[in-house]
Amino acid sequence: MNARDLELTLAAARAVGPCPPGEEAAWTEQVRARAVSLYTLADTVGQDLARLDAAKQFTATLLTVRVETTSTRGVLVLRNTSGELEQLRTDRGDSDAGRAMIERARALVGHRLRVYRINEQMAGNNARQVRTAVHLTDHGADTDPIHGNAAKDNLLAAAEGDKEAARRAWQDAGLPDAGSVSVRQLAEALSHLPDADTPQP
Repeated sequence: MNARDLELTLAAARAVGPCPPGEEAAWTEQVRARAVSLYTLADTVGQDLARLDAAKQFTATLLTVRVETTSTRGVLVLRNTSGELEQLRTDRGDSDAGRAMIERARALVGHRLRVYRINEQMAGNNARQVRTAVHLTDHGADTDPIHGNAAKDNLLAAAEGDKEAARRAWQDAGLPDAGSVSVRQLAEALSHLPDADTPQP
């Protein structure tokens, strides 16, 4: 037995607890199953850490989250420190990791984040890459005001240049014609754009 296997077995035995008298066979099976679970967990964590090692990091404020119907991936719209919008995708929403990231992101709308991003090749299309968010570190609610013109530019960019859709979203959110707006107000305006949020299946 190598050292790794022994450590896994000992860790599993500690997790299961002492063997009750007369239940050696059942206890042994519990230890075996726990050791296998620990091994596969370590493999998954190792893959996650490798993605973090390869990730580019930047600071941005999360404005909105929607889910693509076709891919089930979450789409995160972020405002970076230069005031420009960026879109990142999560892992697929039909995976545990993707679903967890979508739920976490929705709870962080309006917050300033440290974003870990990697570029991954699309399945079945090596010519295209997906900018994927692999981790979000929360730095709290972003309370800095956004100049009205900058916010309108952001909304127009999110509307893909559709001036009428951007105008309606601004009005529907009840934003002022002049002056600054909050991050929350801009996020509210983005939520009024067509197809801004598709509920997760």
